[in-house]
Amino acid sequence: MARLAQVAIILAAALCFLSLSDVANSQVPEFNVKGMVSATEPMPGAKVKLECKDKASGNITYRMTGGETDENGIYTLPAEGDHRGELCEVTLVKSSRAECSEIPIDGSGKRPAAEVTLIASSSFSDNIRLAYPLVFTRKESLHKCIDFFKDLQMALGRL
Repeated sequence: MARLAQVAIILAAALCFLSLSDVANSQVPEFNVKGMVSATEPMPGAKVKLECKDKASGNITYRMTGGETDENGIYTLPAEGDHRGELCEVTLVKSSRAECSEIPIDGSGKRPAAEVTLIASSSFSDNIRLAYPLVFTRKESLHKCIDFFKDLQMALGRL
C-alpha cells in the first residue's frame, strides 16, 4: 500500500511539472494583418491603423498605428494577443495622394473599416489575417465618370 502511495505521489508531481512547462512555453499569439488600399489604383504610402474594441463596452483594448502601404498598395500590420470577444478593424488614416484623399462615409455616418479576426484558433492554418480592401475617393469626380452616369441615367430613363 505504501508503494502505491509513492507511485501516486510521483505521478502527481510529474503532472505538476508538465503543466508548469506548458505555462512557461505559452506565448501571446502574434498575427500579421494584411490588406490593400486603393483609389482608382493601388495606393503606395497610404496610412492605416488597427483597433480592437470590447464588443460589450466599446472601449478600445488594442491599437496599432503607423501602418503604411508598400509600392503595391499592400500593408502588413503586426498584432499581438487573442482578441476574443472584441471587434478588430483596420481603418484609413491618411491618403498619399491629395486628389484622392476623401474617406467615404456611408449612409449611416460610418467610415469604411475592414474587420479582422484576431483569435488563436486551430481553424486558422497560419498567423496571417487578411482584411478587405479599403478605398479613398476623389475630392472631385472625374468628368468621364460624370458623363458616364449622365448617359446611364438617360438610358435608364428610356427603359
